[in-house]
Amino acid sequence: MVVVTGCTDGIGLSYAKELARHGMKIVLISRNPEKLQAVAEVIDKDFGVETCIIQADFTKLDIYDGMKEKLAGLDIGVLVNNVGMITDLHPFLDVPEGEKAFQDMLLVNNLSMIRMTHMILPGMVEKGKGIVINVSSISAISPIPFMGTYAATKAFVDSFSRSLAYEYKDKGIHVHLVGPGYVFTKMTDKLLDGPSLTAPTPDTFVRSDLRSVTKIQVTSGYWFHNLMREAGKFFDYVAPTVTTNLAGWNLTREMAKQRLAESKKK
Repeated sequence: MVVVTGCTDGIGLSYAKELARHGMKIVLISRNPEKLQAVAEVIDKDFGVETCIIQADFTKLDIYDGMKEKLAGLDIGVLVNNVGMITDLHPFLDVPEGEKAFQDMLLVNNLSMIRMTHMILPGMVEKGKGIVINVSSISAISPIPFMGTYAATKAFVDSFSRSLAYEYKDKGIHVHLVGPGYVFTKMTDKLLDGPSLTAPTPDTFVRSDLRSVTKIQVTSGYWFHNLMREAGKFFDYVAPTVTTNLAGWNLTREMAKQRLAESKKK
């Protein structure tokens, strides 16, 4: 059985559908009960596998005991820690409702991964096998001005996943860290005009990633994103200040384009 968090849109939905295509039963966890039900019906209709839905808002702290009760006794072989959130591009102090936004981002992007892994990993260890897929981002490689908190949360995902992989590899647990570049989802549609060779659809991305899931521990999941990752790591090593300045310059241009588009709508 597979548990997928943040599964009603984008990459999480594609993981749920693609794993269901391979005949695996799916536990869907997200905050919108109507969307959860709709996804469960699609999976049942298209793939004929058993699904279970759990409504949970990962910005809340009181959700985990209830989830633990509902997941108790299930034979969970794969955990996909996908749920995530991002704010619009702004300098740190200009993020709307910044205190709440940053707290929510840490709860969703980081605490959810820790709590879900701590909840499900013991059962995998007991069986001596299991796969944990942690969805990070290529932005974890180096600081990203105007989205610094998001990039930092993804760097946390990278560090935790690589440590966990070392600690539990001898117990039959494979931790698969995937850090995609741009994938055309609701989170990125303000930055992208549409899917492309460099920014695939979620379905294309997930099919690419799952081909290597049992073989590779750290990846960006898609051939072009892997090239971007290696290039980013190289430039951040040889010229970290230039790399950060270049990222900031690019996003400054992007913010200007977004503001121009918004002013034209008005």
